[in-house]
Amino acid sequence: MQTQAGLIVVPNYSFADNPAVDAFLIPGGFGTRQEMHNRRLHSFVRALPPETILASVCTGSWIYGRMGLLDNRPATNRKEPDRIEASRLGRVPIDRLAEIAPACRISRARVVDAGRIVTAGGIASGMEMGFHLLRRAGYDEHFISEVARVMEYQRAYELYRDDLLSEPQGTPVAFDRA
Repeated sequence: MQTQAGLIVVPNYSFADNPAVDAFLIPGGFGTRQEMHNRRLHSFVRALPPETILASVCTGSWIYGRMGLLDNRPATNRKEPDRIEASRLGRVPIDRLAEIAPACRISRARVVDAGRIVTAGGIASGMEMGFHLLRRAGYDEHFISEVARVMEYQRAYELYRDDLLSEPQGTPVAFDRA
């Protein structure tokens, strides 16, 4: 599979392999527009065990929104428009999320943790989501800061570390397994 930028991705597993996963991430990008209608992907997500974290970056949240998984939950998306989105022809992704998932509680935070579902705003917000998921997995702040430093992301990490909306994790996401 080739990304919009030309990067070739060779997956280790397919949906048919049904691998055990701790977290399932839907990245953003132009491909999410088609994937909002991908019934096979939706069936795969719905079949994941309830303890699997469902994460998304940028427009990846549109897919969870289309599936109804963001109803009555907070979520975020990219807030800054690209050239087309800024024109009369476009719509900023966070506003499009509000249209796709009208029952979603839209947040402007960079990362939103709604228990099982964790969404990140734009591309760089995916970094903060990764750090947040490390924190949720039990890693301490010293370790996470060191990871950010080695990645040459320490200043941004310090700036955005608290740009997070987190809801209690005791409310599981109910899926219609049909």
